[in-house]
Amino acid sequence: MRQPHDTTNDAVRQVTLPSGRTIEIVYLDEAPAPAVPQAPSPDAVHAEAALDLTVCGACGCEFVQPVDWEEAGPHHWKLELRCPNCEARGTVVVEDAVVDHYDLVLERGSAELARELHEVVASSIEDEVRRLHDALEQDLILPEDF
Repeated sequence: MRQPHDTTNDAVRQVTLPSGRTIEIVYLDEAPAPAVPQAPSPDAVHAEAALDLTVCGACGCEFVQPVDWEEAGPHHWKLELRCPNCEARGTVVVEDAVVDHYDLVLERGSAELARELHEVVASSIEDEVRRLHDALEQDLILPEDF
């Protein structure tokens, strides 16, 4: 059970799952919580909430990252989030399942970045080898160059 806190400046979004269970996302910032449509399944709701954590409420950037996290009860986590685009920061309290989906989203993003980096490096090496080959073919490289 989530520990009570002062909700004077908090934005709270409650999502009711098809099972009747309600999850609550608490935004501890002054920014209002974005609206999320009802999803057909609990997994879809958790996935939507997790994807919502990646979007900056200030600038709309889709690369919000966790800075710090700590347990906030037996089934909740308190996450401190940061936008790399506008440097906005915020804190949310979310259920375990939302954090699990958020972790998957972050892992997929990391894998995509690693693939992209590999492609850029491979392309750069190919270009360098091609330029060296062309220079050798045209006798543009002399012993004095070394």
